[in-house]
Amino acid sequence: MAYDLFVSLGGMRLASTAVALMLLAATEVRAQSAPAVRAWEGELNLSTTVEGPANPNPPFDEFAVGRFNYPYALREALTGQQRVVRYRALFLENEFLKVTVLPELGGHLYSCLDKISGQEMFYANQSIKKALIVYRGAWAAFGIEFNFPVSHNWMSLSPVDAAVVSNADGSASIWVGNVDRVFGSQWRVELRLAPGEAVLQQHTTLVNQGDARHRFYWWTNAAVQVQDDSRVIYPTHLMATHGFTAIEPWPVDARERDLSVIRNQTDGPVSLFTYGTREPFIAVWHPSSRFGTVHVAAVNELPTDKVWSWGFDRDALGWRETLSDDHSAYIELQAGLFRNQETYGFLEPQEAVHFSEYCSPRGTLEVSHGPLATPCCTPKPGTAASRSSSASPASCQTRGSV
Repeated sequence: MAYDLFVSLGGMRLASTAVALMLLAATEVRAQSAPAVRAWEGELNLSTTVEGPANPNPPFDEFAVGRFNYPYALREALTGQQRVVRYRALFLENEFLKVTVLPELGGHLYSCLDKISGQEMFYANQSIKKALIVYRGAWAAFGIEFNFPVSHNWMSLSPVDAAVVSNADGSASIWVGNVDRVFGSQWRVELRLAPGEAVLQQHTTLVNQGDARHRFYWWTNAAVQVQDDSRVIYPTHLMATHGFTAIEPWPVDARERDLSVIRNQTDGPVSLFTYGTREPFIAVWHPSSRFGTVHVAAVNELPTDKVWSWGFDRDALGWRETLSDDHSAYIELQAGLFRNQETYGFLEPQEAVHFSEYCSPRGTLEVSHGPLATPCCTPKPGTAASRSSSASPASCQTRGSV
C-alpha cells in the first residue's frame, strides 16, 4: 500500500502517489529474482581526533550543573591532534546500496552508498573530528546517530553491542544497541537491506528493563552532506521553535527568505520542528548532483520531524572547519516520537516500544516547477508506535564497553 504523498512547497506542487506505486511494483518484481544480500565484518581506517584521559569522576546528578552524566566518565580532553584509527566495521550490500556501520562509534551508520549514482545518502565524513558538544563532551558529525534516552546519547562515540545476521528471506541485517547505565533502559536498532530494493530499513525497539518507570525520548539523527544550493524538503507550511516559543511560516520566513535553501540561512543555526502536518516524508535535494535522500515513517509512529543546520554565516563556516577536514557542510534530518526535544515520555516497567523508518536515494522527478526529490520508498501501513509489556526476542551480540 502506498501513501498518498502530496505537498505544496512554496508554490511547487509535489504529487507522487502514482510514482510511488510504480516504483514499489518494480521493486517487488526485482526482488523475486535478486540475489541474497551480502553481510560481513571488516575494518575501516579513519583519521580521528586524539583524546586525553577521560575524567572518571563525573558529578552526582544533584551536583551537576546542566547535563547529568553519572556514572559515565567525561570525555573533555581533546588534544586537537589527529591520527588514523582502525575501526571495526559491519557491512551490508545489495544491487543498489552498500551500508557501513561502526559499532565502536555508538553504532552509527557511517555510510550508505547509492551504487547507481556513486553518491552517499548520508554524511560520510572523511574524518572523525571531535568537538565538545554533548553530555559527556566529545562528539563528531557523521552518518546516522541514535538518540535514546537523551540527546546525543551517552554512548554516541563509544562501543555498543553489535551483530550481523543473514535472514532466511535473503535479506540481511546489522543489529546495534546498548543498555544505558543511568536508567537501565535498552535501545536496539535493526538496519536491514532486502534483495532488489534501494531502501534502507530501520526497525527500532526501546525497552525499560527495570522495575520503575523511566523517562525517555527518541530522535533518529541523520546527517546529510549538503552544498550551498541544497534544498531541504519538509512538507509543512508551519514550523515550531524549541519550547514552542514561536510558530513560524515554512519554507519562506517572515523576512521572505526561503530557509529550505542552505545559502539563505544567514542568521545562525536553523533548528525547527514540523507543526500541523501529517505527511510521512522529509528529504534533501542537491541540484548540482541531481541527487537526494528521502526519509519516510508512518506519522502515527514518528509524528514529528526536525531540521537542524548550522546555517550559512561566519559561525557556520567556522563549524565546517571544526567538524571536518575538508570544510564540508551537513544538515540533519531528524525524526522523533514527541512534538519537540523538550518533551519526554515515560516507559513503564518492562514496557517496549517499536517503530520503523525507511530511507532511499532519489534521482530526479519532473514536477510543476522543475526537478525535485520525491519519496518512493513506501512504508508498510503501520499502527501507532507499538507498545508492549515485554521485549522482542531479537537481541544484539558482542558486548560493548565505555
